[in-house]
Amino acid sequence: MTHKSVPQRLLIVLFVFVAAFAIPALAQDKWTSVRSTNFHLIGDAKEAEIRRVATRLEQFREVFVQLLPSLKYSSPVPTTVIVFRNEKAFRPYKPQSADGKAAKWVAGYFSPREDANYIVLSTEGESKQTYQTIYHEYIHYLVNNSFGRSKVPPWFNEGLAEYYDQFSIEGDIRVNLGDLNNNHLYTLQNTKLIPLQQFFSVDYFTLNQQGSHSANIFYAQSWALMHYLIHGKGGNRANEINAYLNAIGKGETPESAFRAAFKTSFEEMEKELRRYVGQSAYKGFQITFKNKLVFDDKIKTEPMSLAAANAYLGDLLLGSGRIEEAEARLAESLAAEPDNILANSTMGMAKMRQRKFADAKGFLEKARRAETAGHLVHYRYAYVLSREAMDGNGWVANYSDEAAQTIRESLRKAIAANPN
Repeated sequence: MTHKSVPQRLLIVLFVFVAAFAIPALAQDKWTSVRSTNFHLIGDAKEAEIRRVATRLEQFREVFVQLLPSLKYSSPVPTTVIVFRNEKAFRPYKPQSADGKAAKWVAGYFSPREDANYIVLSTEGESKQTYQTIYHEYIHYLVNNSFGRSKVPPWFNEGLAEYYDQFSIEGDIRVNLGDLNNNHLYTLQNTKLIPLQQFFSVDYFTLNQQGSHSANIFYAQSWALMHYLIHGKGGNRANEINAYLNAIGKGETPESAFRAAFKTSFEEMEKELRRYVGQSAYKGFQITFKNKLVFDDKIKTEPMSLAAANAYLGDLLLGSGRIEEAEARLAESLAAEPDNILANSTMGMAKMRQRKFADAKGFLEKARRAETAGHLVHYRYAYVLSREAMDGNGWVANYSDEAAQTIRESLRKAIAANPN
């Protein structure tokens, strides 16, 4: 692969994105909390491994900050990186297929929600693959934070992440972008491409339900198409990406948006892409920074209680809709730390989803007393109180003065914590 300095087309592409359950108990696990300048990581991996993940994330982030400062790097909700020591520890927390089994092909994932973001991965296996997962999931974070996941089609989201997860750094100062993914190239050179009509119609739900073989082809083709759009035809197609995304954002069908932006048909683009993956040489970019990207002196670590770890894991599971498994983790957390804010607020939300509002009230009552309680804790507490005066049809005749005052107070706190 050849490299050259970063041309304008790369910046153009970047600017486009301006107990009773199956999960085993954690009783014997040692958890660590690691904080760097921009990330909070927790995990049962070795401390040194979690620190390395933090360093790689900081380096990766800094590269994009310097290349494209207009992206949104700070999130209005906290982002926690969970680092498992191996595949066995990670498996119970992987996304599940339609049959309820963990998706074996998932090496890591980004999980956004209204009150928290999670990046989840394992350090088991080759270090290169581990770091590819880290970079891949962080790109998803940037896309979600800057533009919203629902506004970006899966092929583009995954293609961009697959393109940039080949990131490498030499001597903490020289960065390579756009390197070749040999596994994807081999797959595509020995597999028929997914017809673009079908390829562009894949949504996130459909992608998550695919088996490992189908998903592998989709990821490989997403990478290849992104690589081609950035580098192919002398980079002349890079300018067309923005037009495509703008059309999708306006509600146009994938096919009409494609034809308008790329000025070609699906059939012709498939031919171009097939010729591209059949090449013997590919181009990438190399950037040398003025100063080394080092962060070790800014990384702090401390032991983490199993109760605190269970609170995070319960929150992660609840966000995936696995309520009973989440409750098992949260119950363990609260048994050891009854006042844990995250465990109480998450358990309160779990009870709300089960429409057990009286139970939810007790957990949210504890959570809201903390000075660090977030806006959603106060809002959910107000909502639970509002339900107490409802009849069977959902009507409210009146609220007591005390209840009305508490509801107003909670809503004011929610607004103060997050005016937006």
